[in-house]
Amino acid sequence: MKTPLCLSLMCFALLSGCSMMRNQNDPVRAGQTVSVINAITWTNPLSGKRDGVRTTWPLAQLAGHEENFPLAQIKNCREGATPCAWGVLSTSRNITRYDFVAGGVALDLAVTVDVHRRQQDRRRNFHTSMAIPTDVPALQYRKVVQQGVALPYGKVHRLEFEHGVKFEICAQRLDKNGRALDDCNIPYI
Repeated sequence: MKTPLCLSLMCFALLSGCSMMRNQNDPVRAGQTVSVINAITWTNPLSGKRDGVRTTWPLAQLAGHEENFPLAQIKNCREGATPCAWGVLSTSRNITRYDFVAGGVALDLAVTVDVHRRQQDRRRNFHTSMAIPTDVPALQYRKVVQQGVALPYGKVHRLEFEHGVKFEICAQRLDKNGRALDDCNIPYI
């Protein structure tokens, strides 16, 4: 009777030890951490220049993390259409899972782009809304992209949406002093 119990405890201890081992591709093994840089950009309707938001997050904080980007106005001037159509852009990014793979990170990514006449953003301690006047033609567009993405360190993954909206994401390793070891070519806005 003591032998099966002893074997069961030994098997449990071995399996527990295996589950506590780090992924062989985890940069922590080399004294590094990983950050994810992402940006949502659009053409500013008044200046005609690229506008947007660029953020950086430690990868360890991103599992199950949703980022809601600020509301913005966009316009689309179709050839022959007068006046231009305007819309309020609401976007978010969600990462539900990540894992280290050879040379990078694999993650489950969801990006939502929603353009309508009116938008609201209600978060804890933060409420904002934006609307296009009723006498101005309004844009309507909604797209949700959900995909598994392999991000080699330093390589930018891009998604393009209608009305000039673009999403970019990149993973980079940082040494123990916080210096970037990989160059993510996502410009500051």
